[in-house]
Amino acid sequence: MGRNKKRSSKKNNSANLMENGNSKETKSNNTTGKLELEIMKNTNQQLSISILDITSRLNLPLKPTGIDLSVDSDDDETLEFHIRPRFVYMCNLCLICMNICNCGVQCDNCQMVSYCSEQHREENKIQHQVLCRALSNICDGMKGFSLAKSLPPDLYRTFRIKTIGAIEKMLGRQLDLWEREIILYPRICRNCKKIDKELILCQDCEVDFFCQDHHQDHSKWCKDFQVFRKILFMQHKHGYVDPDVPVVFYNEPHVLPENFDFLMYSMFANSPSYRRIDCYTYASLSYVSTAPLTTLFAIQKTIYDWKSREELKIHIIGAEFQFECASLRVWEKLFLHFLPKLRKLSLEFTGPELYLPCAPPELLSKIKMCRKCKLLKRKIDVKFNSQMLYHKIMDENNPDLICLYNPGLYRETGFDGTDTWPCTIKKFCNAKVPVVVTSYTEFEIPRDIERIKSICSVEVLLEPQRNPFAAVKPDRNFVSDDVAPLMYKNYCISIVKGL
Repeated sequence: MGRNKKRSSKKNNSANLMENGNSKETKSNNTTGKLELEIMKNTNQQLSISILDITSRLNLPLKPTGIDLSVDSDDDETLEFHIRPRFVYMCNLCLICMNICNCGVQCDNCQMVSYCSEQHREENKIQHQVLCRALSNICDGMKGFSLAKSLPPDLYRTFRIKTIGAIEKMLGRQLDLWEREIILYPRICRNCKKIDKELILCQDCEVDFFCQDHHQDHSKWCKDFQVFRKILFMQHKHGYVDPDVPVVFYNEPHVLPENFDFLMYSMFANSPSYRRIDCYTYASLSYVSTAPLTTLFAIQKTIYDWKSREELKIHIIGAEFQFECASLRVWEKLFLHFLPKLRKLSLEFTGPELYLPCAPPELLSKIKMCRKCKLLKRKIDVKFNSQMLYHKIMDENNPDLICLYNPGLYRETGFDGTDTWPCTIKKFCNAKVPVVVTSYTEFEIPRDIERIKSICSVEVLLEPQRNPFAAVKPDRNFVSDDVAPLMYKNYCISIVKGL
């Protein structure tokens, strides 16, 4: 797909030359011909970079999304969910406005929160004082983190978790997620645990700190931190954005291209709207698309007759509503529209942390369908096994595919502090169907597959590798932050099958 796209780009470049009246000279002059080839080569290289690199969208302003005209205005009653972005704390972003803190204004007592100005520090003083007192008493603010220098990564993570527990006990309440992030991600060098005055602030991303000995480690992540900072700022300023997944119908089963970027490029037909998508909207677009696209990618890799299937049944284990379930219509756009022979797609979501909104079950499972799919009587059946473990569910028939998105199978402290994965692993291996496992980082995926192998005999259908349809929206990584400070939904993928 990508190679075909590049050939068409060359054709377009040649057409432009002919429109300018240069085609005869090009044919008759070898020097000019070589120059034309070099121009086309450079153009293709630039095109690939602009498609594959989200940082090229950093300076684009937020644009309103279009209206999906494929849906009837008098459609049956359905529910659409817009998950409101929560406030995210970062040690060098102002606690009030999320701007960069260049003036070194911090809380005088705990020294763990920053402000862009004295005015914003004063504005936040009363609201911050209760938490500030707890931070100062429990861990002596940032001074307490000087003890972390001698701790190995796992114990440093334990130290932060126990600090959160002690603060919550003192306050008599659970900390908000952003309050926890003050302790989870303090101003500290990730490599050697040096603190505050010994640290250097990166002048490019303006959010990550490191000591003079570990600049090289930061440089590997600097662009990712730039994207992360920009997304946080736009999220704080504009709130939720509803990414507009294009409506494209394929008459033949559509084989996915090399990656998410090339797919969007082709679906938007390289239109001006595609070239104007800012990094926040583009990251959100990949975020809502990664689950169905990763599933479709796995189907095309492992189910030999996927092109002719009229029905597909998929189980998603360890599901979370705000990730896999909040944008269910994307499954129609990226499954039914891509597989014209498919008449019925069955999705079953299961997980102990699958908490459903307060709404009638029949509305939660109903997906708004386009006119064409309704006319052809195609449908998507959705079932939720809320707050349930997969191995405790009785199924009459096995699915065609089982998906575990970012499960962290290798960790033995699972839901509610207990390790329930062995029973679940046995069940999905006994189904003897392809099982998709993804992870947030390269560190986790081989460990997840080894955990499966330690419990059941499996065939590895797809070795652990980067997922071409991972989300490009970064988030901070606590579980293995000594290896990778940022993580991405479905970053790596592997596929196994029980023997």
